Amino acid sequence: MTPGAPSRRMVLGGLVATALTAPVPAFAGAGVPRIVALDWVSAASLAALGVMPVAAPELPRYAQIVVEPALAPGVQELGLRAEPNLERIARLRPDAILTDGELAPLEARLNRIAPVHRFQPHAFDGRDQIAAGMAALDGLGRALKLERQVNNYLARAQTAFDGAARLPDIDRRPAYVISLIDGRRCLVFTPNGLFQAVLDRLGIANAWTGTGSAFGHLTVTLDQLAARPEARLINIGHVPLVRAALAMRQPVLSSLPAIRAGRVTLLPEVLFYGGIPAALRFLHLLTDALRAEHTP
Repeated sequence: MTPGAPSRRMVLGGLVATALTAPVPAFAGAGVPRIVALDWVSAASLAALGVMPVAAPELPRYAQIVVEPALAPGVQELGLRAEPNLERIARLRPDAILTDGELAPLEARLNRIAPVHRFQPHAFDGRDQIAAGMAALDGLGRALKLERQVNNYLARAQTAFDGAARLPDIDRRPAYVISLIDGRRCLVFTPNGLFQAVLDRLGIANAWTGTGSAFGHLTVTLDQLAARPEARLINIGHVPLVRAALAMRQPVLSSLPAIRAGRVTLLPEVLFYGGIPAALRFLHLLTDALRAEHTP
C-alpha cells in the first residue's frame, strides 16, 4: 500500500460514519416544512434527513435512549409520547404532524391542526427490516415533498449497508444480541427484529433462532444463552449495569461460555425499532467495537 494512503479498512469503515452524518439540520424556511413528530422514530428520521422537527416528545429520554441523530436545542418539548400537549402543537402551527399510529384515537383532533401522516418503518409481516425502513422513508419523502432529502440519505445508507459484508478484521462468529435486565434475565433480540437485518449484512448469524415479539425481542433467563457455547454476546445498553454484574461475578452470568472466554461486546443504547437511523447506529457501533478487538 502507498504510504499515507487510506487502507481498505479505513475506507469501508468511513462509509458507515458518512451515512450517519446528517446534512446541516434546517427548521422551517427555504421550502422546509414545519413538522411536529409525535414519536421518537419519526423525530429521529426527520433529523437524519436534515429536516429538524419543530417539536417532539420526551426530549431528555430521547437523548438517553435514541441518542442520534441528536435533536437541535430549538426543538420544543411535547410532553409524554402517550399524551402529547395538543395546545402546544396548535400554537406551533405546523404544516404537518408525523405519528407512528399509536395515537390513532387523537388523529381526528390532530387533523384539525395540520395534516397527519403515519410513519411506521418497522415491518410486522416478516419483511427484512432495512428494506421495510427504506420503503417507509421513500413513502414519507413523497408524502411530505422531501424526495431530495430522502434520496440522498438512502443512497448514503445503502452504501454503508452494502459495504458491511466487505469490512475486514471483524469476528463473524454467531452472536447473541441481548440487553441485560438483571443477574438472571435479559432481553434477547430475535430474527424478526431490526438488529437481525444488520447482522445479515455483516454475515454474522444470530445465535438465537427462536421467535419473539412483533418488535423482535423476548425476555429469557441467562442460562438459555449457553446453548451455543461458541457464540459471542453483544449487549446493547445499560453498560454500567453490565460492567457491575461482570465485576461482581454474578453466578449465572459468569457461567456463560461467552463470558468465560471473554467474547463480550458492550454497546451503548440503540433503539431496537428505530428504522434506518437506528440500523446505521447499530452497524457503526458494532463494527467499531469488533474491529477494535482485532487491533494489536
